[in-house]
Amino acid sequence: MVLFYRAHFGTDETILDGKEYDIYVSYARNAEEEEFVLLTLRGVLENEFGYKLCIFDRDSLPGGIVTDETLSFIQKSRRLLVVLSPNYVLQGTQALLELKAGLENMASRGNINVILVQYKAVKEMKVKELKRAKTVLTVIKWKGEKSKYPQGRFWKQLQVAMPVKKSSRWSRSGEQGLSYSSLKNV
Repeated sequence: MVLFYRAHFGTDETILDGKEYDIYVSYARNAEEEEFVLLTLRGVLENEFGYKLCIFDRDSLPGGIVTDETLSFIQKSRRLLVVLSPNYVLQGTQALLELKAGLENMASRGNINVILVQYKAVKEMKVKELKRAKTVLTVIKWKGEKSKYPQGRFWKQLQVAMPVKKSSRWSRSGEQGLSYSSLKNV
């Protein structure tokens, strides 16, 4: 229902906001999570729903200062999508820098929203910023094979958290005929 309303009556968040990207994706840098981000998330969010993702390892230029580029990318994005996993919460990772920068931006300037996607369960929350974020932000859970279908609950929940765009996004995903009955299960 929310997606239907937004598609037809929502205000386009992307007009004149000066942002280059819809979503900056923050994730642990390992083979399994890279595959999830680059194939699954990117595939559906960019190709099916028409969002422009910023993925550091794909979009940064070699030789730059990682910290400066990370902060710049986050400031140029409407949303920070955090892919939570046990590897994500390890101290000293680039992912934690991204999380802290996004939360700081959200708290101080309010110009970015943070979305938490739980890719794998995290048993111990040693990172205080992440503990606090999980208590105030919605966590969208990836449930493996059950979540792969782009018309499923996971993707609809994710779309609700995404910026409203009045573009050809709906026609790209083949959802021109969205009806109330197709959305009421969100």
